[in-house]
Amino acid sequence: MGYEKTASGDPIYAQPERALGQKAFQRTDNGTEEMNVNGLAGGTPVVIWNGEATYWTPSGIGSATPGSAHSGSYGWDTGSTPKDDSTVFDGGSMIDVVGSYTSLMFWLNTRMFPAGSRLDLRWLNGSGGGVGNKVDIATYITDYTIDVWQLVTIPIEDFSLTGDVQKLEIIYAKEAGQQFWFDEFELYPSGGGGGPYTFRFEAPNANMLYHLSMLVLLVSDNETGWDHDTFANISKLSSGLVLRHVVRSTGDVLWSFNSRDNMDLFGRYHPQESFTFSNGQLLLGFMVKPGKASIKVTNDNVLEFIVRDDLSGIDNIRAFAHFGIEEVQ
Repeated sequence: MGYEKTASGDPIYAQPERALGQKAFQRTDNGTEEMNVNGLAGGTPVVIWNGEATYWTPSGIGSATPGSAHSGSYGWDTGSTPKDDSTVFDGGSMIDVVGSYTSLMFWLNTRMFPAGSRLDLRWLNGSGGGVGNKVDIATYITDYTIDVWQLVTIPIEDFSLTGDVQKLEIIYAKEAGQQFWFDEFELYPSGGGGGPYTFRFEAPNANMLYHLSMLVLLVSDNETGWDHDTFANISKLSSGLVLRHVVRSTGDVLWSFNSRDNMDLFGRYHPQESFTFSNGQLLLGFMVKPGKASIKVTNDNVLEFIVRDDLSGIDNIRAFAHFGIEEVQ
């Protein structure tokens, strides 16, 4: 049997036809597809450090200075950091972060960020041993824009903690010469009625593989309340929507990006033509169309949107994935 061949002489085999599917991203806590919820952390926060009183004890790189405050009198100024050095906040006793809190929030202002740098965060036990995963702060912000305060919100589940913790460590990895101002480190408790919320797209079992062909993000709201050229009221996405590819069993993030403003959205998504209904509702779609076979989703390698803002002021925001289905043995 003869096959068509490439220029190098290799045979070209026909690709199998796959059954097609469409599925909404669904909330991991209750299984619904509702996205426009209040993603802000609920309850009264527990302060780790805010420069105004004695909470957790800081050590390592940096010092409290008046000029580095986001609010109040003092913030934490790292100064120019040595490579792979760190700042540690010590709570003095072991606490159950996983069982008691949903998110860690703090303010960050980048002063210097040399090419190749990386800013990591992790929890430690009382003797300084790592507990769970390190997370890369770049996952939760748009970029390290100089001299701009950004609120960083990290779901506690992202740390994959395996036990109680006592210390929080910030690691200035890869390159020397980084500098940041930090302020208002706070833990937000469970059961407070807020997020962050995770919306997940996954295959139903280990014998199913989804080849992603397109991802669609839809937003609708009253036309008088927003401009279709500026992705709804972008102020309602002050923390942004995180889209990421995650290995559930290990917590590894294969890739991630945060869409926080118009440049992020229009630079990473393809905006579709808007549509205005007779009742004044304006619908706008955004599309991501990856290269063929570039994104594969299983019940362990999953896609997730993280909502950390209050989106309840937007009438509707949804995400769907289009895919081809492969059965594996």
